[in-house]
Amino acid sequence: MRAAEPELAAFYAARHGRPLWTAGGALRPEADEALAAIAQADRDGLSPDAYGLAELRRLVAEARTGDPAALARAEVALSRAFARYVIDLRRPAPDAEMLFADPAAAPPEPTVGGVLAELSGPGDVSERLAAARRMNPIYAAYRQALAEHRARGGPARQERLLRLNLERARALPSELGERYVLVDAAAQRLWFYENGAAVDSMPVAVGKPSQATPIMAGLIRYVVFDPYWNLPPDLVPDKVARPALRSGPQFVEDAGFELLSGWTPQAQEIDPRQVDWVAVAAGRQELRVRQRPGPNNMMGQVKVMFPNELGVYLHDTPHRGVFAGDRRAVSAGCVRLEDAPRLVRRLLGGEPPPTASPSPERRVDLLRPVPVYLVYFTLGLEPDGRLAERPDIYRRDRALMAALKIEGSS
Repeated sequence: MRAAEPELAAFYAARHGRPLWTAGGALRPEADEALAAIAQADRDGLSPDAYGLAELRRLVAEARTGDPAALARAEVALSRAFARYVIDLRRPAPDAEMLFADPAAAPPEPTVGGVLAELSGPGDVSERLAAARRMNPIYAAYRQALAEHRARGGPARQERLLRLNLERARALPSELGERYVLVDAAAQRLWFYENGAAVDSMPVAVGKPSQATPIMAGLIRYVVFDPYWNLPPDLVPDKVARPALRSGPQFVEDAGFELLSGWTPQAQEIDPRQVDWVAVAAGRQELRVRQRPGPNNMMGQVKVMFPNELGVYLHDTPHRGVFAGDRRAVSAGCVRLEDAPRLVRRLLGGEPPPTASPSPERRVDLLRPVPVYLVYFTLGLEPDGRLAERPDIYRRDRALMAALKIEGSS
């Protein structure tokens, strides 16, 4: 906690020493609210002792005498402890962190100075205290479920799962957006939310365990109709090079593939007869391959783009049979949609406008970007409030249990 001292000093220096928790030679009622919030930190899966609760109570009791030195000690201790509590409330364990692929989707990094600045702003202090502790609605639902579970003395496994998934929900921003897409890889399902309510849902196919769909957030900025499929380089030896060696270069044309000289927009098409297929099949030479738009294209009719360095997106698929089963962890990390056109209509507010395009692909930008959250909840909260246990397809629970020092089997 000592690392916070420069920020504490800067906060009070900017206020010319004016206190936050005391007024008229006495503690303000909000000091009790802050103390109570810290005392109940276990409801958030945090330890009140981590914030020096016993010492804090002693300092607050001494301050009630009205002694100026005691009031000053309690003032600084309350600011230090409450700021650290709010930071921990907003910051998940490393094994539950979310990658914010688009800076515009990322919440501000919580700091001691930032939390205290929130508390010292205009308006009612109690309201600002509540605002500082406000979390996203998914987190709030998990926190409520954990409290109810403890109140009725429920089986230890359920508590462990609630704690793990509460931690994962902590990674989400406090404000998810008026409209947003939530993809839960563990549930293998997508939900579309408007004004806090799930208005649509569909099954999806997610990454296989060896190529897991990441926990990440971004902004859906545009959709692409009749897209090309750029094959991941690691698939080219098996999907293209070896069949070309067996069947001849004509395989490339028959499969609807195009070979390109690189990954830039200026890349030129390559004649399949000029490729060293043995080197490509052996992995000694990288080759860019893309599949032309059409009924057999792996992207289907449309892909939904939220730009990110991982190359992850949502897309249609011609292979409808994958949605017939319960286990749909089969992709290379991207998310296949059961009904991509339906989702696109929601994103665009109806049918997309016609646009001229020099290439087979047709890009349509959203008027306003829509946040998308790729999450992983092994104990899911359904929109109707029910808890549903889901398979830990990526074997992530045990590592998170270790990070949180939670004992027991996952």
